[in-house]
Amino acid sequence: MQEQAWGVQRVHIRKDSLAVRILKGVAITGMVAIAATSPYFGLNLLKALERRKFKKSLTYLKSRGYVRILSESPEGMKIEITREGERVIKYVDVSELTLPQPITWDQKWRIIVFDIPNWKSKNRDAFRVRIKELGFRLVQKSVWVYPHECREQIMILRKFYDIEKYVTYLEATHSEDEDTWLHNFHMADKKSEQK
Repeated sequence: MQEQAWGVQRVHIRKDSLAVRILKGVAITGMVAIAATSPYFGLNLLKALERRKFKKSLTYLKSRGYVRILSESPEGMKIEITREGERVIKYVDVSELTLPQPITWDQKWRIIVFDIPNWKSKNRDAFRVRIKELGFRLVQKSVWVYPHECREQIMILRKFYDIEKYVTYLEATHSEDEDTWLHNFHMADKKSEQK
């Protein structure tokens, strides 16, 4: 991994790769024994994929320090995820995060307010970019709005960017700027539907 601007290390791995599937499999169990006779992980995976591709992906994960091979024999091997591997899983999970967009609106606004100190400016910038990508709209500096439930996703992002105590999540049922917000989310017809 390479150090990125916001303090989170850049991951050199394709999110849809076999290596990520292997890493997630190891992450779920904490440690996995891959054997030719394993009916769960090893056999099904090895049947679906060529052994060479599997071995290449495993070698890649080991060379990057994402997994540790505890033992290896002709019968199989024991693999354990490392802290770096856990970071990769978090990175992949955060980059795949999406926000719900239900058909009906519950007439509540989700508002994020943050005051992140300058010494965490790289984390703040990365957080701001990510919530914008997810569909939040800027209301004013450090105040963003979204029309649907997303508390869980925001809690994940706050923790990932290490800015939990600087970000507040609010829900509001009324805003004097509601017509503008509805227009910005292409939901102007939702207000009349809900009445």
